[in-house]
Amino acid sequence: MARESLPPAALPSPTVVFDTNVLVAELAFPEEPPVCVALAEADALEVAVSPALLEEFAAVLEYDRLALPAESRAEAVERVAEFARVVEPAASVDAAEDPDDDAVLECALAVGAERVVSDDAHLRALDGFGGIGISSREAFLAESLRRASSTGPND
Repeated sequence: MARESLPPAALPSPTVVFDTNVLVAELAFPEEPPVCVALAEADALEVAVSPALLEEFAAVLEYDRLALPAESRAEAVERVAEFARVVEPAASVDAAEDPDDDAVLECALAVGAERVVSDDAHLRALDGFGGIGISSREAFLAESLRRASSTGPND
């Protein structure tokens, strides 16, 4: 069946890994619209996360500068666990300048992700890894908007 004849719901969703900084920006700061999270919750994309990334996310939410109540921190972690597929990476990598970023790459490799979304300069400096694109949240959202407009109901 040709792609054009598939209903939009049947088109495959891209698989992405959100770096912790994307999740924190969208779920810990009320002034930031949770656009990436909304795309995941609407099943417009598949998000993968590893236990290590969930642990890192929970730890970052504990930072004093975020001043989130314990209940809000727990709800944010649960929210991610609900919309993301939790995977255990089979291999470790040592590719990022910042060792904490290796967990993002390991998760992305484990699921064959199309893209890593990160606002971390160390990760974006890699300009891709193992065939996986790496882009900022802003670039990813612009790309998602273009994709959505090019696959309208009349395609």
